[in-house]
Amino acid sequence: MADDFDAIVVGAGMAGSAAAIRLAQGGASVLLLERGAEPGTKNLSGGVLWGHDLDRILPNWWEEMPVERHLVRKRFGFLTRESAVSFDLEDAGWRRPPFVAHTVLRSRTDAWLAKKAEAAGATVVSSVPVDRLNWEGSKVHGVVQDGETMTAPVTIVADGANSRVSLGTPIRPQPRLDGEATELGMKEVYRLDPSTIEDRFSVGTDEGHAEEWVTGIFPPGVMGGGFLYTNRDTLSVGLIVNVQSLFGKGVYAHDLMEQFKLHPTIAARLRGGELVEYGAKLISSGWASRPAAFHGDGWMVVGDAAGFVFSNGLTIQGMNYAVRTGLAAAETALAAKTAGVYGAAQLADYDRRLGAAHVLSDFRDFARMDRVKWNPRFYTAYPGFAAELFRAMFNDEGRAKQPVRRLLQKARRAAGLPISTLVRDGIDVVRDL
Repeated sequence: MADDFDAIVVGAGMAGSAAAIRLAQGGASVLLLERGAEPGTKNLSGGVLWGHDLDRILPNWWEEMPVERHLVRKRFGFLTRESAVSFDLEDAGWRRPPFVAHTVLRSRTDAWLAKKAEAAGATVVSSVPVDRLNWEGSKVHGVVQDGETMTAPVTIVADGANSRVSLGTPIRPQPRLDGEATELGMKEVYRLDPSTIEDRFSVGTDEGHAEEWVTGIFPPGVMGGGFLYTNRDTLSVGLIVNVQSLFGKGVYAHDLMEQFKLHPTIAARLRGGELVEYGAKLISSGWASRPAAFHGDGWMVVGDAAGFVFSNGLTIQGMNYAVRTGLAAAETALAAKTAGVYGAAQLADYDRRLGAAHVLSDFRDFARMDRVKWNPRFYTAYPGFAAELFRAMFNDEGRAKQPVRRLLQKARRAAGLPISTLVRDGIDVVRDL
């Protein structure tokens, strides 16, 4: 009996839609299934899209996609309860087309990508909460939804970090996500007039600003980083918190969000904004959250579902890896279609493509970065150390000036950082990041 499709893709996020577009462009019949009422409707996330990978399937995508603003500035800093220390990166090349990065709202971009998949020839069906993969022994042969089986020789799993169809299966044998390898992302969107955004962040029309903060403002042991970026007529602001660090602390995620927003530096950015949207999602945490395998007999797993979210504390990148891995899976499936073989040995070519695209090396080389990123001292001692050092350097209190080495010593002691700890943490940063 013939299969219903050449490939089935579960999840119409960036990974799933990119895979569906490439498959359809390659002449495959593909079914793209989305759990939400429409692609993008359940996705509050967004951020900075470094879209080089989209060039391969959608030339000049940035001229058509409903992006928000092209990035011209990136800021990173530390927050203490009463201060903020940060540095900016601006690059003249970021201001010239083709622009390297854009701020986006996924509710808009995901819908646009799914339409592009449909235009390429894919069958896109929304409001389909796939019950499970159709396992035939160790092989996946399509999906099962509401008692109905839809078959294909290859299925691409792209349903996000909390993958409903892979948890408790040979893909991810454990029945739930590991708290140590999972982060909680919270985000709120505030409406502001575009001219107010441009004045407040010193950007021009269509230009964007993004920032990330190490938040040294929470109870001891609670570790999280804040973010803020400009959209066309809104600001997106939020936190990413280490889930494990919340256990047993007696704190609630929404309270942490309020603390972050009320910090004087963040509050000044949000002043006059109207809250129009809020939500939360789980985020896979790099190499530690990868599945048992990236491919098997009749299946491949991509994007967030495979743990391909890169975060080293300075930057978070997931959308580019979603697109890149979706394309790698699609090209593997097209090669399998040509060969007429879809077993695990044939689909092992997916891992080779992940290697050639530098995906595996990026995550393997930074496999130990969580040891640095979730070092508790970066959320307690180091924000205070940085604030105290620069306060002493910039203030004028009518006293004799001191050399930087003495200011460093005083700031280190005020933060309770022994020299041995400072050296050890510095070695870890250099070695693991």
